[in-house]
Amino acid sequence: MDDEQNTRAALQTVLARFLQEASLPDSVAFNFMRWYAGVTRSLAQRAKTAETPPLVGFSGCQGSGKSTLVALMAKVMREVYGVSTVVLSLDDFYLTKAARAALAESIHPLFATRGVPGTHDLALLNEAISALRQSGPGGAVHLPAFDKVLDDRTELVHWRQVSAPVQLIFFEGWCVGLSPQSESELEVPINPMEAEQDPSLVWRREVNRQLANGYADLFGELEALLLVQAPSFDAVFEWRWQQEQRLSKQFQKDHPDQRDPTMSRSEVSDFVLHYQRLTEHALKTLPDRADFVWELATDRSVERMWLTEVAA
Repeated sequence: MDDEQNTRAALQTVLARFLQEASLPDSVAFNFMRWYAGVTRSLAQRAKTAETPPLVGFSGCQGSGKSTLVALMAKVMREVYGVSTVVLSLDDFYLTKAARAALAESIHPLFATRGVPGTHDLALLNEAISALRQSGPGGAVHLPAFDKVLDDRTELVHWRQVSAPVQLIFFEGWCVGLSPQSESELEVPINPMEAEQDPSLVWRREVNRQLANGYADLFGELEALLLVQAPSFDAVFEWRWQQEQRLSKQFQKDHPDQRDPTMSRSEVSDFVLHYQRLTEHALKTLPDRADFVWELATDRSVERMWLTEVAA
C-alpha cells in the first residue's frame, strides 16, 4: 500500500479502538472522517514544523461533545501522525471549593459556583503549558483533575502524569477564546438570577474584568481556535442535563452504597444560569473569532463546517 492507504488504514484502526473503549456508536467514526479528519491532519503537519509547540484552542458550549471529540483528535495525532499531543481541559483547572468560597466571601457570593472566568486557577494552567513546552530534556508534568460530582479538585495522587515536551497542546473549554463584553452589555440582567443576586453588577463586572485580563492574555497565545457551535442556549441546557445524567449513572456504578450527589434537572437549570450570559455572548461572537467552525444541530450532528477569514 502507498502512504495514503497506510494512513487511512491506521486511522480506521484508531477510530475503531476509540469507539470500543468509549462505548460510542459507529456514526462517530463516520462523522469524524467527514468533518474532522482533514483539520486533524492539517494541525499535525503544522505541529511537525513549528518551532514552539502550538497551543490550539477548542471551544464549545457545555455538553456539546467537544471533550470527546478533542480526545479523539489527540489520539489520532499521536497514533496516526506520530505527533506527541496532550489535551488540557479548562474544567480541570477550576479553583478548589475552598478557594471559591474565599472569593464568595471577599468579592461576591456567586463566585462559590464554578464555571465563569475568575473561578479557574490561571497560574496553575500557565505553569502547565510552560512545562509541556519545555525545550530541555524530557520530564514528567503533573496535570490536575477536577471531580465535578464532588465539585472539587482531586488529590495529587489522582492527577495525570504526561511526558514533556510535547509537539502540540489542545486546550478545550466552554469559554476558550471568548472576548469581554462592553459595559453597556453588562447593565441589563440576562436572567432572574442576575437580577436578584447581582443587582449591583459586582459579579458581572468582576467576571468581565477577569475575561479582559488574565484570560485574554491566555487566549492571545492560541495558535488556532476551533469551535463547535451550538444552535441555541436552550440546546445547551438540554445537553448539560444529559451530561449530568451520565455523571449520575457513572457515580452510582462506582459508588453503589453512597448517596448520589449529582444535580436534579431543576438544579441543573439553576446552575446553567451562571453560564447563560457568556454562553449567549459566545454564540454571537465566537464564530467570527474562530479559525474553524462546525455548526451543530440539536442532536449534535454537524450541519456544516466553514473556515473564517482568520484561517483563510
